[in-house]
Amino acid sequence: MTNIRLEGAHNVRDLDGLPAGDAVTRAGVLLRSDALDSLTPADVAVLVEQYRVAHVIDLRSHAERAEKGRGPLGETAVRYSDLDVIDEADLARRSDHRAASFAAGIDPNVIIADGYVELLELGASAFVAALESIVSPGGAPALVHCAIGKDRTGVLVALLLGTAGVEREAIVADYALSHQTLGHIREQLEQSEAFQALARQIPAFVFDATPGTMALFLDRLDDRWGGAAGYLTDNGVDPAAIDRWREIFLSPNV
Repeated sequence: MTNIRLEGAHNVRDLDGLPAGDAVTRAGVLLRSDALDSLTPADVAVLVEQYRVAHVIDLRSHAERAEKGRGPLGETAVRYSDLDVIDEADLARRSDHRAASFAAGIDPNVIIADGYVELLELGASAFVAALESIVSPGGAPALVHCAIGKDRTGVLVALLLGTAGVEREAIVADYALSHQTLGHIREQLEQSEAFQALARQIPAFVFDATPGTMALFLDRLDDRWGGAAGYLTDNGVDPAAIDRWREIFLSPNV
C-alpha cells in the first residue's frame, strides 16, 4: 500500500503490492480516499496526472453529495459513479438500535462489524454496480471514496480485495491504516450536517478503525456468503466480471 499525501484529503492510498497467493495487486489500479470536495488544484494534478485516475466511485448519500459537492476533481473529464449505499431513511431506522447496543456495553467491534453486514444487505446494488463499472471499458484506474473513507469505502474495498484473492491479513491491515488519519478529518467532517446524521448512530467510536472490526466482518462475510466473491455472485455479478477484475488488478509475483 502506498499512502498518497494530499492537502485536501487525508485518508488516501494506492492499494498496490498486496499479496494474493502467487500474485500481488498492481499499482495505480485501485485507490481509496475520504471525501474529495476540498482538494486543491495540486491534489487534482496528483490524482489525474500522476495516478491517471479515470473513474471515481462516490459512495456518499445523496444528501452528502448535495451538501458538499464533488469538488474540483468533478470539473475534470474523470468519470463518476454516484452509488448510494445507504439512504437517510435507513440511517434513521437503525440509529436507535445501534445507540442502544453501545449503551448496553456490546463490544464496538461487534456493533460496527454487524453494521457492515447490514451495509452489504442494504447496499448490494451499489456494491455490484461498483465492481461492474470498474471492469467496464474506462473503469480503471478507479478511486473509491465516501466521507471518512473507512466504513462504506472499507466494505467495498474489502469486497474488491477479497474477490481478487488478497490475503486476509492484508485486508485487515489496510482497513486499520485508516485509524492513523482520522484525526485529520474529524474537524472538517463535524461541520457537515449530512455527516452528523451518520455520526449520531455511533458517536463514541465513529472514528475508530481497528483490526478486530475488519477481522470480525470478514468472518461474517465468510460464514454467510462464503467470502467476497460469493457475496457478489449471489447478488448477480457475472463470474466473467470477477475474472476480469482479477486480470486487471493482479500481477504475477515474480
